[in-house]
Amino acid sequence: MSDLLSQDEVDALLKGVSDGAIPTGAAGAARGAVRTIELTSQEMSLRGRLPGLERLVDQLVRALGRSLGGLLGRVPEVTVTALELERYATLMGRVQPPVCLQLFRMPPLRGHGLVIVGPGVVAAFLERLLGGSASRRAAVAAREPSAIELRVVERIGTQVLRAFDEAWRAIESVEASVVRVETNPVYAAIAAPEDLVVRLELGIGLDGGETGPVTVCIPNATLDPVRERLRTVQMPGIDGPAPEATFTDRLREALGDAECEVSAELGSHLLTLREVLNLHSGDVLPLRTGRDGPIVVRVEGRARFLAAPGVSGGANAVRVTGRL
Repeated sequence: MSDLLSQDEVDALLKGVSDGAIPTGAAGAARGAVRTIELTSQEMSLRGRLPGLERLVDQLVRALGRSLGGLLGRVPEVTVTALELERYATLMGRVQPPVCLQLFRMPPLRGHGLVIVGPGVVAAFLERLLGGSASRRAAVAAREPSAIELRVVERIGTQVLRAFDEAWRAIESVEASVVRVETNPVYAAIAAPEDLVVRLELGIGLDGGETGPVTVCIPNATLDPVRERLRTVQMPGIDGPAPEATFTDRLREALGDAECEVSAELGSHLLTLREVLNLHSGDVLPLRTGRDGPIVVRVEGRARFLAAPGVSGGANAVRVTGRL
């Protein structure tokens, strides 16, 4: 129901039930099948709900095509077959062994993500990497993956995470890295069974045929710090003008005219305490700095640059030669 009942409608409904005008219990159920609706369930398609996330996925698809093309020597066709919000238990219910699960972290975003690669994808990529054609279908044995197959999974996962980082660049500077590869879902849990996760399923087309899906999964809670940006974000180069300057950019611009003290340390000389106590007016202290430097330039007391001493416009000066 989209609207709430008024008090008059509620009173009329209760009166109809008490008078028997509105059937209840078994009499009411007999008129048709009863369908259970779980009002607390939040499983849904994310299409149209987070525009920024959809644009991010489009970026990921293009980046993944380029990455896998460099690996295979031929650009595959990468398509989005699902972008869903669902319970982690529902996701794991679809995972049928044998399967390879690549656990990864993605700072500064919290939690861990999962790249799920099925045996069909591994077989097709292995065939292609060894010089064959991925269109040749071979029976996939129901066994634990071999060391070579695990290595193929790692290479696929590396390309997926590289595309993942590139796609996120417009939203947040993410640096995804592999934690480990598992073949048992029990040891690769990234959320509790009832927690919601974002499931991105990608179809990989190679040599004119589908190899099977590659699934990227992250906890829904991971998106909380950037969820508002994902609702309104504009992707540079896709949606027209670049987004508004960030707080860091505005702060840098505001501080640009602030004055700071810059000093040059012309040299130093090491003395014992006895020699210091015996110093008199007219004593000469040789500096360990040559006539061409280098000398240290300090900004607000902190060493920042190397320089060479000299004269400019009749005044002592230094020429910056490097950055510390």
